[in-house]
Amino acid sequence: MLIMKTTDRPSCWNRLKQRIKDRQRRIHRRIELARLKRIRKKNTPQYSCCKNCGTPLEGMYCYRCGQYALDVEQPFWKYVRQYFENVYQFDTKIWRTLWYMFTRPGFLTAEFNAGKINSYVHPSRLYMCISVVFFAVFFMLVGERAGDFNALDDGLLRPRIVEQLKKTDAPADTTVYLYQVPRLVKTLTLRFNVAEAGSLISYQPVDNPYGLSRTTLPRLLVDPCLRQTSIATQDWDFIRQARALKHLDIENWIDGRDYGPDNVAAIRAFPIDSLHTTTADGRDSLTLVPGTVYTWNGDKNAEVDELQKEQFTDSILGGLSKWTPFYMMFLLPLFAALLKLFYRRSRMPYMWHFVHAIHLNTVFLILLCIPLVPFFAYGIDGLLAAQQTLDSVQQNFLRSSFIGFPVAMFLYMLVSFRVVYRQGWAKTTVKAVLFFVLFSTIAALLASALLLWLLAAEGEAI
Repeated sequence: MLIMKTTDRPSCWNRLKQRIKDRQRRIHRRIELARLKRIRKKNTPQYSCCKNCGTPLEGMYCYRCGQYALDVEQPFWKYVRQYFENVYQFDTKIWRTLWYMFTRPGFLTAEFNAGKINSYVHPSRLYMCISVVFFAVFFMLVGERAGDFNALDDGLLRPRIVEQLKKTDAPADTTVYLYQVPRLVKTLTLRFNVAEAGSLISYQPVDNPYGLSRTTLPRLLVDPCLRQTSIATQDWDFIRQARALKHLDIENWIDGRDYGPDNVAAIRAFPIDSLHTTTADGRDSLTLVPGTVYTWNGDKNAEVDELQKEQFTDSILGGLSKWTPFYMMFLLPLFAALLKLFYRRSRMPYMWHFVHAIHLNTVFLILLCIPLVPFFAYGIDGLLAAQQTLDSVQQNFLRSSFIGFPVAMFLYMLVSFRVVYRQGWAKTTVKAVLFFVLFSTIAALLASALLLWLLAAEGEAI
């Protein structure tokens, strides 16, 4: 009986392996059958001879001059569809390519290396389309969040005052006219992690949110943090022009100027004093004097410093948006060279490794959206506030979005190495770990060098 047990175990294991192989063969046969059906699908042109050279047509393309048998009487939407199909291959190929890319790692590379190219979107074209969309959206959203980084570096508020604000339940009981209120709220939220800053400080802008605003905030912030300043000329002219209207008919005056009830309330409530003066010829005149306005910046040159920081940030983002795509393109041949070094005994041409590198980097750009979505959705202030407001399940989900990206990328690369190079799991795992660490280190060093070069160039410009 012991002999039968020892002989049964290998047979069960062999049967399991055979079933897995049979299932893989069936999947490959179904994929191949679907591919051949798509290729052999007959399209009949709308006319029998080529409009360009007069050669009888045997398909949708003329075999003599290569012109496509375009139906000039077709609807406009078909022209648009054919444009994307011919230029970007955005027909059913794109969805089929993306489906196989994520459900069967390494399959597209193996198909391309086997010569089955036209059934899927070309790797270079797919990477260019994904990278253009990714970087365009990425830097557009990063530009909108650039103010968060400036607020993190703002040290104008005194930490002692903010600590008292956190410990005591300070009510919003003081109303003043204050400049740069949104920046004050953002600094409290980001630098000092005051999650209730938006509820502690309410404001009604006179003209624009970052200008003069009628602000209600705790008295604890007024005396030590605010200083009296002069009202800007454009704000004073705007208020005087609005208040000079008959019956204070401000609503009709601002109609169509993108102002709302908050602006009207701030204009109506602005304090204006009357000052009697005597002219040179002895006549009495009445002069309107604006009320007291404040700014929370303790330094007189704070506004200039803020503009310089914003200009510096915009310049760095502009440089990154220009050079990051080239940096990613430079990594592709480096990635392929490392693949050829790790799998030099496979004797594959360099171009096969390069196609594999393109597919893996395309997946990298798509998976990179996972950790970026929370940042763009909430911003830095929202993420800091989420640590206090979200429950444990939501916080775990938020953390998993950042941790899951490198894990998912490594697992995908591991399976792709196994499919393309057909080595054992143990050897593939060791090579995947070494490759992942080596390439990540090289990419990080190159990215750091690029960032330091941009910072140095911008420092010289300033």
